[in-house]
Parts: sequence; C-alpha cells; structure tokens
Amino acid sequence: MAAWVCAAAGTLRAQELPEPASQAGIGALEATRFAPTTTVDLQINGVLGALHYTGSAVEQAGNSAAGALLLNGLSLNHEARLTIDTSFTGQDLFRIRLRTGDFAPSGFFSNPPTPLSRLDVAFQEPACGAGEQGCSGRLVSINRAYLQVPIGPEIRLSVGPRIMQLDMLPVWPSVYNASPILDLFQYAGSPGTYGKRLGGGFGLWWQPRGGLKGLSLGYAYVAGQAGGSARGGGLFSGSSSQTSTLQLALSRPQWNITGAWNLSGPQVRLRGTPLASQLAAGAAEGSLSSWSLAGYWQPRRSGWLPSISAGWGQDTFRFGAYPVAGLSGVRSRSWYAGLIWSDVLGVGNSLGFAIGSPAHVSAIRTPVPFAIDDRGLAMELYYRIQISDDLSVTPAVFWLSRPRGALTGSPDLSQALPFPPATGESSLGVWAGLIRTTLRF
Repeated sequence: MAAWVCAAAGTLRAQELPEPASQAGIGALEATRFAPTTTVDLQINGVLGALHYTGSAVEQAGNSAAGALLLNGLSLNHEARLTIDTSFTGQDLFRIRLRTGDFAPSGFFSNPPTPLSRLDVAFQEPACGAGEQGCSGRLVSINRAYLQVPIGPEIRLSVGPRIMQLDMLPVWPSVYNASPILDLFQYAGSPGTYGKRLGGGFGLWWQPRGGLKGLSLGYAYVAGQAGGSARGGGLFSGSSSQTSTLQLALSRPQWNITGAWNLSGPQVRLRGTPLASQLAAGAAEGSLSSWSLAGYWQPRRSGWLPSISAGWGQDTFRFGAYPVAGLSGVRSRSWYAGLIWSDVLGVGNSLGFAIGSPAHVSAIRTPVPFAIDDRGLAMELYYRIQISDDLSVTPAVFWLSRPRGALTGSPDLSQALPFPPATGESSLGVWAGLIRTTLRF
C-alpha cells in the first residue's frame, strides 16, 4: 500500500513538471520526498448485530424506554481508518489518520436509552441520527495529526492539532485490547482518568534506562477547543474543554502496574451512567479530578492461564455551579477486569471475557440526605477467529444489568435527584449479539 501511494504521488508530480523529465530524474525527486520508513495501514471494521431490551421500563406498544425509542433492529454498520506513519530521522513519528463510519443511527453508538451499549469501533462524524435533516453522514474526518520527537535518549515530546490523550502517555495499563467490543471496557477501569480526549495538545514522557528501566512518567494536555470557539476557546482558557493527565508506571515483560491522576475543566465528558454523564456535562465553573490504579499480568506462553487486566477509578466533582439546585458534592466510581486466553482451538484465535461496573455516582450531597443507587454491571464474551494475517471474525455477546442506573425510571435529571425513585421501582437491561469482522492491509 505504501509503495502504491508513493508511486501515485510520484506520477502526479511528474505531470506537474513544466518540462519533460527522465525516469531517473523522477526517481531522484521521489527519493528526496519520501522516507523509507513510511507505512500506510488501512483497517476496516464491519459489525452485524442487534440489541434486546428487558425490564419493566420497556414500553412494548411504543418500543421505547425512558422517553426514547429503542434502537433494537438488526443493523449492519462499518468504520474505516487509514493511518499514515512516517519518520524524518528514524527516531521520530509523524502520524496522520483519516476515519469514517456510519454507526450513529444504530443502537451501538450514542444510543439515547442506553449510551453504555456503545462499541469501541463505533464512529461517525458528524453524529447524525436516523432521519436527521440537514446533516451529511459518512464523511471522512482527520482523526489524528501529530508529531512525536525524542528529546535526548530518555524523553519524548508529542504535539499536534489533532491528538488523543492516550497517544501522549508512555504506557497503556491493559492487554485487554486485542479485539475490543464494548467501549466501556477500553478505559482501563477509569473513564474519568483515561477519557480518550481528542483535540490539540502536547505531552512529555520519560522512560529511563539502566537501573530504572521499566519505570515511566508521562504528562499529557489536551484541549477539545484548542482552535477556539464562540465562547473563546483556545489553549489554557476556561472554555477550552481541557484535560491534564499525569501517569506513573512500572512495567516488566509479564506485568505492569500504573497509577494516574487526571484533572478536567468544566463541561467535561464522562462516559458512564446517564446520571454521572449528565452531572459532568451540565455543570460549570469547576473541575473533575480522577484517580486510577490499573495494571495487567500475562503468562509467558499461551495455555490454560489467561492474561489478566484490571483497573479501578474514582472521580470527584468540584463545580461552582451545579446543574441541579441543592447539590454540593458528587463522587463516582468504576472498575473492570478482563481475561484473554490465547491460541484457543487454533493458533491466533483468542477467547475474551470482561466484567465491570461503569462509572456511576457513588456518593451525592444534598440539603436533604438520601441514598442513591446508580450501580450496574456489564459483561462481555467474545471469540476472535484469526482467519488470516489480514482478516479476523469475532462473534460476541454482552449484557448490561442497569445501563441507566438511577435514571432507569426517569429521564429527567432534575426530577430524579430531589425525588429519587425507590430501588426496584423500575428495571431495564439490555442484551446484544454481534459479529465483528476486521480487515487490515
């Protein structure tokens, strides 16, 4: 693919030359324009699947729950990403990624009744809903554009106008990511800390050598509105939708343990239960601080012992203006554990299972104290069949016990908090079955 891109570009430049050029001249020109380390990777993911809802909150006649239609039809969606990596010195990395998809109208994207049913590969920009007017879907967007350069043998700098928080951290404390299904299991147990924030930013990481080899320290800053906005925006401004992350990790060939702290500005995105997400998005003039402890262990060779990944996170809401009057303090928690067995029933095949609790409100402070139950469980099971080096097929199922948490009986945040419904008054769960096909070349 890389050779094809280079050849196509070289042909274009040959046509633009003002005078005829020899074949040798064109080759020399190409040699000055392209690094030998340039690679092009195309990944296409297709998902065929459906959701099934259960519980007393489901209105069978209108096929709805919590005031929204249930997107429970059998859908076939796709996403594609084209990644171009190059190096100018052999030590740096310049990455451009183009991405497109059509997941928004399905139940596997930002599904109003159960947003936690979002898949890791679900993508679309802009996020047009089913039948939405004046919105062109299936557009190709620039999903990454950043540069990483070494500053000495142990320090690396990352900077770019379109960079993800995770691109700037030296360690990802999980090995449960070979064939991801649910999005909520791809945050190392803490969506508040590892929120996958995307925007303009910069980061530094330090990975010492010698006796301290295996230790790493990283810092990342991302602003969702780095390019400015109607309210001002720009780097380091109050309306920049900014996030800062500090990570300390110790890694060995078979295991890793990582601690991280994250501070997000107002109007932050917290992918958790609807209550936790709405409180974060609706508050202003404050911050959200998050802590994470995560890590993994993996066997030396494949066998009956699986790799184990686990993580825990806690978030503290500190806002000057809360979306609901009377609130003075909010905390949320989350955790997960993931297992992967390698070479199951065939070399390259893998079996994966994960269980966890999405980010949910664990404590809330109001003038009139009351107990709130926002907890829920999530599970997924998949079997990835590696047909060839470039093609894999992954059947999977997942279950969410309380995807709406404390808002199961009421979609209105202001009504649910002052008058919380009694535990067990209403119920809502969701099952899903799907087949994911991944093609890479």
